[in-house]
Amino acid sequence: MVMKKKAQAAMEFLMTYGWAILVVLVVIGALAYFGVLNPQNLLPEKCTLPMGLYCKDHLIDGTADTISFKLENGMGRGIMIRSASVIGDLFTDCNVSFLDGTADWNNLDGVHIANGDTARITITCAVGGIAEFSGKTKGDLAIVYCDDTSADDADCTAFSHTMEGELLSKIEYP
Repeated sequence: MVMKKKAQAAMEFLMTYGWAILVVLVVIGALAYFGVLNPQNLLPEKCTLPMGLYCKDHLIDGTADTISFKLENGMGRGIMIRSASVIGDLFTDCNVSFLDGTADWNNLDGVHIANGDTARITITCAVGGIAEFSGKTKGDLAIVYCDDTSADDADCTAFSHTMEGELLSKIEYP
C-alpha cells in the first residue's frame, strides 16, 4: 500500500511540472510566431566598416530605391573609391551612382576622399519589390578603393583594395 502512494505522488509531481513546461513552450512558440522574439527588431540599426573608413550615416530609401552612405576617411591618406555594392536578401540590381564628391582624380571615375574628409555615396538598388516593408533588412557592403598617393598606380588597377562591412537598417518610405 505504501508503494502505491509513493508511485502516485511521483506521478502527480511529474504531471504537474509537465503541464507547466508545456504551457511555457506554447507561450514561447506563440511569441516567436508573432515576431515578438525576432532579434532583428531588437537590434539597433548599424552601418559598420573596418578601421579607417567610417560610415557616419546611412539611409535606405524604399521610394527612390537608393542606399546612401556618408563615409569619413580616417586612413591617414587620401583614397579614391572606385565602386561600392550591397548584397542582401532584399537588394537586387545594385549599381553605384556617385552623387556628391564625384572627382576626376587622375581622370578616373569615382569619389575622391581626402584624409579627414567626408563624402556621400549613393547606390541605386531595387529594394526587393516589397511595398512598404516594415522590418529591418541586412546587407553586406563592399567598397573598392585605391590609395591616391601611389605614383606607380595612377589608374588604380595594381593596388585596389576591397573593404567589406555590414548594414542593418530599416527601409524608409518618405
